[in-house]
Amino acid sequence: MEFVSALADFQRECSCPICLDYLKDPVTISCGHNFCFDCLNHSWKDLTDAFPCPVCRFGFPERKFRRNPQLCNLIEIAQLLRIRKSKRKRQEENAICEKHNQFMTLFCVKDLQILCTQCSFSAEHQRHHICPIKQAATFQRRILESSIQPLKNNVERVEKVLILQGRKFLELKKKMDGLILSTRHACMVSILMHWNLSKINL
Repeated sequence: MEFVSALADFQRECSCPICLDYLKDPVTISCGHNFCFDCLNHSWKDLTDAFPCPVCRFGFPERKFRRNPQLCNLIEIAQLLRIRKSKRKRQEENAICEKHNQFMTLFCVKDLQILCTQCSFSAEHQRHHICPIKQAATFQRRILESSIQPLKNNVERVEKVLILQGRKFLELKKKMDGLILSTRHACMVSILMHWNLSKINL
């Protein structure tokens, strides 16, 4: 069991968080997360001022990443050891109802439960909206995406504002440093002039 868990973790590390497939032409960004080269480029294609990590959302002021050829070797090993997706998919689709010993292929929207055909006709789920699992998954995904997108937009706006404020702070600091140097220089000149005048008067 521990081996299966470790293998699943290893395969997850070798997968792109964006496309969920094994990494292709892997690149690593400054926060340490890895992505497919094409996936990362697509994720950042419309951005100009801030480039957030698609996983941890840490923002970077530049479009910067490095290729990770060492990871390619690990990906090849993961592909050799992988539990094939088709097999996992069949196992998930063929989940068995413990009560009726039937495949669970339906979903109760009200109770948020996976059901077999016999369960769907029980009194417990009468007059509830029942639909195929795939249809429910598609519907729930759309709801989730529509909820997440405004949040992503807000995060991107905040990140852009923070980066802009950071730049303004650096510009202001540079001006203040210049002003301090000018003031010090003027004070030194004034002191020297005063000292020279005092010597002349003597």
